[in-house]
Amino acid sequence: MVGICGALGDYAALPPEFTESVSHRDEETRITVEESEFTLHGSFHSVLAGEQPATAADGDVRIWVWGDVYGYDSGSEHVARSNGRGGSADFCARLYDAFGMEFVAGLNGDYALVVHDAVEETLSFVTDRLATRPVFYARPDDDTFVFSSASQTLTTYPGVDATFDLPYLYEYLQLRRVFGVKTPLAGIEELPPASVVTVDLEDLSTETWTYWTPSYEPVDKPFSAYLDEFVDTVTEVLEEWTDDDLDYGLLLSGGSDSRLIQAAMDQPMTTFHNADFMSREARVARRAATVSGDEFRLLERDEKYDARLLEETPPLSNFSGWFDQAYFSGFEAEIVEEVDVLVAGLYADMLFGGNPLATYAFSVGDVGTLSLPIRRPVDSIEDYIDLQTKDAIEPLPYFDSSLSLKSVLRSNIRRDGDGVVSHGVRYGSLQDLVMYGDFYPMGGDTDAIFSRTLMQMRPYRTPFLDNRLLELAQKIPVRYLLRRNLVDAAVTELDPGLASIPHARTGVPLKHPFAVSYLGDNVYGLWRKHVADESPPEPHLTHTPWPNRQELVRAKSFTEETLSDRRQLLEDFEFFDFDGAMRCYDDHLNGINNQTVLYSLLTILNMPATRRAHTALTRSTSSTDSVATDGVTDTPTGVTSDE
Repeated sequence: MVGICGALGDYAALPPEFTESVSHRDEETRITVEESEFTLHGSFHSVLAGEQPATAADGDVRIWVWGDVYGYDSGSEHVARSNGRGGSADFCARLYDAFGMEFVAGLNGDYALVVHDAVEETLSFVTDRLATRPVFYARPDDDTFVFSSASQTLTTYPGVDATFDLPYLYEYLQLRRVFGVKTPLAGIEELPPASVVTVDLEDLSTETWTYWTPSYEPVDKPFSAYLDEFVDTVTEVLEEWTDDDLDYGLLLSGGSDSRLIQAAMDQPMTTFHNADFMSREARVARRAATVSGDEFRLLERDEKYDARLLEETPPLSNFSGWFDQAYFSGFEAEIVEEVDVLVAGLYADMLFGGNPLATYAFSVGDVGTLSLPIRRPVDSIEDYIDLQTKDAIEPLPYFDSSLSLKSVLRSNIRRDGDGVVSHGVRYGSLQDLVMYGDFYPMGGDTDAIFSRTLMQMRPYRTPFLDNRLLELAQKIPVRYLLRRNLVDAAVTELDPGLASIPHARTGVPLKHPFAVSYLGDNVYGLWRKHVADESPPEPHLTHTPWPNRQELVRAKSFTEETLSDRRQLLEDFEFFDFDGAMRCYDDHLNGINNQTVLYSLLTILNMPATRRAHTALTRSTSSTDSVATDGVTDTPTGVTSDE
């Protein structure tokens, strides 16, 4: 595991579990800085680490970088970092000497920075535009500030109680994420995206400067103009990234996003596809690898793969996604053995496919549901809340019935002048919240654990989060996002051979117009469902990369086993209900779809922070029982609530 952690002020010795949370393999480069005012521990991939810290301002400023800085945007041009792999810290130091702390506004990359100014006696934390590398913090007392890239680890620090903030825990259970900078752990928040949080080392007061916010400002230009810019930018980004001396691995699906990387990247790659058998999508991915001349690796899950993920991945969670969305973690050894750098096509659909936009759909009875590529308006905060809560299961059978998802969201989303504040993060407008609230910051994404576990294995990149593509996405009109396919068109332009291969979902080659793909997505999908004889080997298996979770819960015993193993925990926390959890599971077995809230619960139950909260609760209860006074006790440790 890679990351950073430490403490400022009058701090105690950091527990071993605290510092060990940001180190994993012997080959990682570790740093330790211990001074009277702060301590910093870090573990970095050796390819990216370089010499750290880098110094600026004649030695008065030191800079550490977790991650990778790609370049700098001066306002008139993008200057790629050209000082070799591992040169991010030195690049930042030179920019600091030229522009002062304002240099961060032009940084492009996937990083978190720590900047120590000895003259000003400050320590600053800098997050990239989307906080792709999160940093969490807590204030156990007025004299201490502790931080870590692993939120659960903060509960091991003396004075940071392992307790839950119930509204945010409820939000996670329903949505598999918590928006903004909030977490379900009481007193623990994430540093905001695209921000510099400066801590005064004398009194631990903080100042926050947010240097960028996403703003949707579409520009009416021909689709061909956007296509040209998109193709040129993707190609430029990948050309800057690649190094002939490194081996690259691509997570290859049967769709188009990863295929675009194949088309644009002038570098041989080992491609990895995760599946339970040689499914339809796996066959399409293998065909794409063959056409591109890339090596294909099928990472085939066995029958116990998901059960192992349930045991192994919850400690990695920062409350954004389920345990099984660390999809490739079970194949870490194979991937690390094969490649130096991982590349994926993640977030293309979020930025260029209109995924955040609500659209119309209508039911055709037993045949299924047909979607329409027409935007459904979201004109008020209440509309937005309705959109987020449309699939909520309420009352939640196993949780405190006094809470509702709408009430939690209403208490955390408000107007602020012309803008909107959601969960501690400000957006310039309601439209910006709709467009970008799912990934600004990245913890708002429902499967951020996917990309965050990839970056633990190897240096990891997805070109679509490069600043130049983020800025392009903010200009594209809705009609192109919903009724054209920029990625398919780009693959067609760059590599007609790859574009001639059908998309695994639609059955239509990428080279065809959007209307044909749209019909394929709906009509062909229904044909496969109701006519074609493509039954997978088992009901819980699918022809997509991931299993059918609804059927997996019914087919495998890990849900019931986990609920039984954690029975005491579910009974001891007053906000949980063991009988309700078993009822939720039984209802699912009998045909009601409770998979979403069951997977969220399973993830929470196997988190170390939950076990620590339970231990604290039982100790508190035992202590209270021994000194009971007239039957009156305080609220047990492990519970806080705003409601």
